[in-house]
Amino acid sequence: MMKVDISKIEKKLDKMISTNEFSKLQDVVIFQNSDGSYQLFNKYHIRKNSDNDIIVSLNNGDDINSFFSLKNAVCWCVFDKLGKYVLANRIIDLDMHLSSIEVHISIHSKMFKKAKKTEDKLIYLAKLNEDKHQKRSMSDELSNYIRNSYTWQQQRFGLKSEH
Repeated sequence: MMKVDISKIEKKLDKMISTNEFSKLQDVVIFQNSDGSYQLFNKYHIRKNSDNDIIVSLNNGDDINSFFSLKNAVCWCVFDKLGKYVLANRIIDLDMHLSSIEVHISIHSKMFKKAKKTEDKLIYLAKLNEDKHQKRSMSDELSNYIRNSYTWQQQRFGLKSEH
């Protein structure tokens, strides 16, 4: 993904549109900063602490949530911005549980490989299959929320850019 300098974009946009129109668009736009962090809706800031630690904070610097996935963090911001707090909380829960399931899959895979007895192998295989089923189910649910958040965001952007 190409890194963009927000100040350069703001200068170009200022030349193209009025300040009033720009302030309306900031409410629905997502920018990627040159440091790899993101500014969303003139309200949220997303930064990566590590590959699996994504921090969402308010523009004033207060950390709000930590996520396992950037997609989930952006999705949460969209739902929160839309005032869909129950769904936003569900994103947090699914992200946290999905992270936990990843650890379980890793542990059960190692235990399955180390097991000597057939009974033990069957037990770990059953646990591994259950973990994979839960992961698939949670991933599908998250994908649905991500698609919905994308659609809603596109609709909001379309409405704002028409005015």
